[in-house]
Amino acid sequence: MPITELLPYLKGLSHDDKLLLLHFLVGELLEDSGLIPLDAQDKAANEGLRNSFEAAAILAKALAEEKATKNG
Repeated sequence: MPITELLPYLKGLSHDDKLLLLHFLVGELLEDSGLIPLDAQDKAANEGLRNSFEAAAILAKALAEEKATKNG
């Protein structure tokens, strides 16, 4: 499927889903490069990445809500 067909669907994703997609794509690029993604390493590294990712998503949401409150 060409990227031009995917773009409308990608633009419709929620912020959280876009972050998850970005995480997935980075992992794919790492694998293609022969590198080991963090989530394929030991479980401790995986837990740290997941916790950091979720924290970043929560922070991004809070910042967006604060910005909307100030502008609205």
